[in-house]
Amino acid sequence: MTSSVDSEAERVVARRIERVYELPPMPELGRRILELQSDSGADARRLAAIVQLDPSLAAQVIRYASSSYFGYTGRVANIHDAIARVLGYDTVMHLALGLAAGRSFRIPDKGPLGLSRFWEHAVCSALLAQKLGAIMPEGMRPPPGLCYLSGLLHDFGILLLGHLFPPEFQLLNKLAQAHPGRSVADIEQCLLGMGQAREVLALGHARIGAWLMEAWRMPEAVRVTLLEHHNPAYVGDHDLLVHLVQLSDFLLQHDTRPPKVGDFPANTLRTLQLLPEQVLEVFSRVVATRGDLVSLSRQLAAAS
Repeated sequence: MTSSVDSEAERVVARRIERVYELPPMPELGRRILELQSDSGADARRLAAIVQLDPSLAAQVIRYASSSYFGYTGRVANIHDAIARVLGYDTVMHLALGLAAGRSFRIPDKGPLGLSRFWEHAVCSALLAQKLGAIMPEGMRPPPGLCYLSGLLHDFGILLLGHLFPPEFQLLNKLAQAHPGRSVADIEQCLLGMGQAREVLALGHARIGAWLMEAWRMPEAVRVTLLEHHNPAYVGDHDLLVHLVQLSDFLLQHDTRPPKVGDFPANTLRTLQLLPEQVLEVFSRVVATRGDLVSLSRQLAAAS
């Protein structure tokens, strides 16, 4: 198994940071959804009742279900409609969980890592991961809602960094703006040894995000996906989710211009058993509804 699982030295650093800095708690609504997720007797009625406790969150879920991507021609009037007629129980549960979790952070809304751009990338990644998972060979497909949640949360380590260490986050944001072709994981290495966040930056946002997911008792599949989403050679538990998120990130690096067939990461396509032509078809459909997704992401940034 090829993995970037934390070493004992990294665990020592994580415990030291946890003693000094207070992690943001999972919001109460998110905690209730997690409890519902572990309840074998849960149903759509109970899920709708929880989501409706927060009118803003309910409106965001309804807006997502009303997106032109899903092609529902009727009016999505409430959470029951979103579950029964458009998205399904699993997707609404994970969507609501991800949106609720995002309210734990306060970071600036400027630059490529600011809230608006962060949520735009997260929402597009989530939809791509879900739709790419749906075209995988039938026996391999991860649960659609889990694909969506993994895509939505995969960069939450960046939010945690901005929440705990605003000065270092501001510098990271500026470097990301100056080097648009480089990944955040690469840019983080430029800040090693700088400021109060040097030990956190040494871990990297992938490990930081996984650490947060563990503290919040999120599904293990989500924790692993956050930990490994910059590891193209990963093989192990939940590797399909990891590679779905990696493929989504690869596509979004090309913005609205589709990549060439020869540019696709061969190992990822092999792992997911997908052809470039299949992936490009999904990508083109998501890009066609980008306006709806950007609108939703701005709502999420405003609500955070």
